[in-house]
Amino acid sequence: LLPDESAIALAMRKPQTVMTERSRLLGEKDYFACDAVTLADLMIAPQLASLAETPEWAVLTANRPNLQGWLARMRDRESMQATTWDRVAEMAKAA
Repeated sequence: LLPDESAIALAMRKPQTVMTERSRLLGEKDYFACDAVTLADLMIAPQLASLAETPEWAVLTANRPNLQGWLARMRDRESMQATTWDRVAEMAKAA
């Protein structure tokens, strides 16, 4: 099946709104709540890391370099590196 591009374009309105607000909330800070990682960052990180694996990520973050930088910082964290899909699959196979 081919993706329905018109349905995707229509559906992208809501994520654009969400990403605009997330970008505004992050602003120039390194993390969402303060200068250090908090629960806010840890809750959002897996969602945005998954979204970053889709073609829509480039569209949603094209004018939001603060979100791109934030995700890069989060991905540098040991806990994020330990829980990538590949790492989780390896752990499941080893179990």
